[in-house]
This record gives sequence, C-alpha cells and structure tokens, in this order.
Amino acid sequence: MALFWQIVSLLSVWLLYGLVASLFVKNSNKRDYLLLIVSGLFGGLIGGRIGNVLDVPDNIWWLREVIKLGVTILSMYTLQNIFKWSGFRK
Repeated sequence: MALFWQIVSLLSVWLLYGLVASLFVKNSNKRDYLLLIVSGLFGGLIGGRIGNVLDVPDNIWWLREVIKLGVTILSMYTLQNIFKWSGFRK
C-alpha cells in the first residue's frame, strides 16, 4: 500500500508541474492529462538531474524548482509540437 501512495504522490507532483507549465505554453489544453504528466515527468527527471549536476547550494533550493519548471515548459512545448505534427492528437 505504501508503494501505491508513493506512485500517487509522484504522479500528482508531475501533474502539478505540467499544470503550471501549461500556463506559460500557448494553446495548451489543461485537460490533456497525458501531455501534462509526461512533460512534468521529463521536467522533474531532467531538471532534477541538471540541478544535481550544477550542485545548487541548499540556501537557494528554489533554483532547482525553477530549473525543473523551465525544463517542463520546454518539454511541454516540444511534445505539443510533436503531437501536432505527427497527427497523434488534434
């Protein structure tokens, strides 16, 4: 049961990152949950890795979150264009 709640919390964080990123991306649909979760996943994983590589100090912890949000916005924009060009989503 603990594994279930860990997965739910991860999905909710990725969805939250995707929802915030959708405010910055033009023509994004806030009901497209697959796009929100996948872009949040990419933003969390890649942005978190970049934050670890840069070795951000603890007193500016918010810089990691800004990096994650930036990567999430970039991945949402890229995925939205890929979905549009491939005809996967209309």
